[in-house]
Amino acid sequence: MEATFGFMSVELTQEVSSRLTSDNFGWLTTVAKSGQPVPRLIWFYFDGAELTVYSMPQAGKVRHIEAHPQVSLNLDSDGNGGGIIVIGGSARVDAVDVNCRDDEPYWAKYSAAAEQLETEGISMDAFSTRLRITPTKVWTTPTG
Repeated sequence: MEATFGFMSVELTQEVSSRLTSDNFGWLTTVAKSGQPVPRLIWFYFDGAELTVYSMPQAGKVRHIEAHPQVSLNLDSDGNGGGIIVIGGSARVDAVDVNCRDDEPYWAKYSAAAEQLETEGISMDAFSTRLRITPTKVWTTPTG
């Protein structure tokens, strides 16, 4: 599968597309004002072209993306150093004051996990800033 974004294009293999669809967690790395890379565990949804992430509006990653839109998303390995997928891309704040429950594909993927968080006192209403990431590069390691 090849996705085209303006003048950029990135080749997404079936394995990469499948993992972006099936994996529930990823490490989103943004760049702080100091230049320090800052990884954060996130939930994400891949629609075949872009990744959607919901965040608390006051989170550092929102400020980081506004100042430095280049990010990376890292997916776990197979436990033996293989199967690592890293997506490089350009991120942007897509919407503010939104409810992730209204994003049907995202909510279908995460509603059970969200219910668990809410029983622990963390309201999904707090995640009201929608971020979008357009992939521009892909790095992988062979699966074992």
